[in-house]
Amino acid sequence: MNPRPLIFVSAVSRELRSARQLVANTLTFLGYDPIWQDIFETSEGDLRGVLRRQISRCKGVVQLVGRCYGAEPPQPTEEFGRVSYTQYEALYARKIGKKVWYLFLDEGFPADACVDEPEELRALQIAYRDRLKADAHLYHPLTSLEGLEASVLKLRSDLVHLRKGVKRWAAAVAILLVMGLGVNFWLLRWQRRTSEQMTETQQTVVSVSEEMVRLREGIMQYVQLEAKLRESQTETGPVRDQVYEQLGRQMNINVALLREKLPEAAAKLKDTPTATALERASGAYVANDYGEAERLALQAAAEAKNAAPARAADVIRALKLAGFAAQKRIDYASAMAHFREAAAMTDRQRDPGQWAEIQHAIADVLIDQGQYREAATVLQGAVEARASAFGPEHPDTLRSRNRLAYALWRQGRYREADAQFRGLVAVEERVLGSQDPETLASENGLANALDDEGKHSSAESEHRLVLDARTKVLGPENPETLKSRNNLALALNRQQKYAEAEKQFRKLIAVEKRVLGPEHPETLRSQRNLFVTLGNQGKHAEAEAGFRDLLAVEERVLGPEHPDTLGVRKNLGYALAQQKRFAEAESQFREVIRIETKVLGPEHPATLSSRMALAGVLSQEEKYVEANAECREVITLEEKVLGPEHPSTISSWYAFAYQLARQNKTDEAIQFARRAASAAEQAFGQDHPDTRKYAQLVQQLDSKHRQ
Repeated sequence: MNPRPLIFVSAVSRELRSARQLVANTLTFLGYDPIWQDIFETSEGDLRGVLRRQISRCKGVVQLVGRCYGAEPPQPTEEFGRVSYTQYEALYARKIGKKVWYLFLDEGFPADACVDEPEELRALQIAYRDRLKADAHLYHPLTSLEGLEASVLKLRSDLVHLRKGVKRWAAAVAILLVMGLGVNFWLLRWQRRTSEQMTETQQTVVSVSEEMVRLREGIMQYVQLEAKLRESQTETGPVRDQVYEQLGRQMNINVALLREKLPEAAAKLKDTPTATALERASGAYVANDYGEAERLALQAAAEAKNAAPARAADVIRALKLAGFAAQKRIDYASAMAHFREAAAMTDRQRDPGQWAEIQHAIADVLIDQGQYREAATVLQGAVEARASAFGPEHPDTLRSRNRLAYALWRQGRYREADAQFRGLVAVEERVLGSQDPETLASENGLANALDDEGKHSSAESEHRLVLDARTKVLGPENPETLKSRNNLALALNRQQKYAEAEKQFRKLIAVEKRVLGPEHPETLRSQRNLFVTLGNQGKHAEAEAGFRDLLAVEERVLGPEHPDTLGVRKNLGYALAQQKRFAEAESQFREVIRIETKVLGPEHPATLSSRMALAGVLSQEEKYVEANAECREVITLEEKVLGPEHPSTISSWYAFAYQLARQNKTDEAIQFARRAASAAEQAFGQDHPDTRKYAQLVQQLDSKHRQ
């Protein structure tokens, strides 16, 4: 039982996010748990159905009535006609007999900056405000944040009856605990002191109980929030930091305190026998015990299947958790099996939101497996389903578009990704605002696409804009801000501004060690990028030493088979090869290929990349027969898996041409070099650095052939 009554806070997010948070903070202070649409799962179908279920759980609704109309259902409702989702929340609450408090915000109220809505929507909202004004008992006109906070505090008398049952529950618990202290304790104290101690004990019991309930709710929200954040991820890397940031804001808990307490509470919940299997699975997941999380989630799914009647929604939720846990273990086959089973229980026509969410999870596994084309196809379906169900500018639809652009980028379709990200940013700036984290994530994706298009200067400028915005909005030491600093340094490195990039990386690593910790994955990733930059400056011995130290840490922290660990081993192989220590480099690459083949699969792009690196070393060792055979096999697989237009495929053609040229097999070398130059010009354009490099090799080979 939740000892704190739920109060639904209704508002248009883009206009009144700050005001809503103030109301939520005040309600929490008064002893209530505020919830609103942004913080619970909305993908179970028609958003109105989700809102009805959530509002039915609540004791009442506090609605902030501002100037914006907000998003609306695809079709007018039968009950209320054409209304926005925000209006629907209050209307439905009143229909089912819930208490609704309207906090009417006047023209001078300091709302969040947002783009004006079309005239038609403004007129609908004005009509709604006028109807509320007609009932003098339903609204409180407000002009300031202080007035808003005071109005919520004035609701204390209206809300007090909601807590009667809670007080009885808390008092009963307190009395039982106090009795447990022993009768002798009470007999040996003065009556006044006894009364004071009873009061203190009661307060402690209620405080501890409420904290545990809050943390338990946070654990259950964690998985869903992480899934939402993954949907709009525009670069690889953990999202745990973002989850804690957003969860802290939603729960009104200090983020540092949440980082400390939530894993501890999760570890306890995992082993709590009275908790449900799904609660225990969620606890295991937050505690990073992914094997146990998967096992318990499958147990929860089985229990929901065998219930009479079967609870399909609970089965799907448990299978999703099992899939996420398997994905964390880099067991992509099991993850895909769990998601496919969940997908089979969804229906695009009946519940497009739920269907699209599972498709997102499937696409993420495909991306992890390097199957970018298949992922893009799946994500295109998710975009269409969400646009049809929720509208083209709904946050879920925008997240799907973001992930689709990311999949295009990973395919090497940089110009298409550029166009997709630009279109997305334009919509998000209008709907969410230019400073919204989701908008900045899309701008970050655009900068990455520009970098790979060869537009390094433009990419650098874009990364600087994102960095400045994130510094202002999120703070200079926010994990997302630190990622932007890393991206800027990478852009400098790609422009051969190695000294400046090295300086940026060293400063960033010092901050990450202090803020995130010396063994945080992002800190380790920045260190790897630093050592790559050192190698680019010809400091191969220093880079080698750095990679060896980093490898020892990553093997201990992430595990010897983690993709990041394998990436460090591959970089170590390159550093050895640059020092002409080919036998050692060959040994490194062979070990990386062995593990990647087992963990990622023989056709994963990372595995194929390692095989091409090995072929290069074998060629340097004049083991031409094996080197050529390796190149031919890899090129065949890349053409099949990635496609002939993918940058990795084109790069392999070029590398093989160069290798053949070293063997004086000029005729075949020219064929592969021309193929690379032609494909690069078509994919990247004439001015791309790689296009020019490939064309230069063609010229050299043609000249040699004529001689």
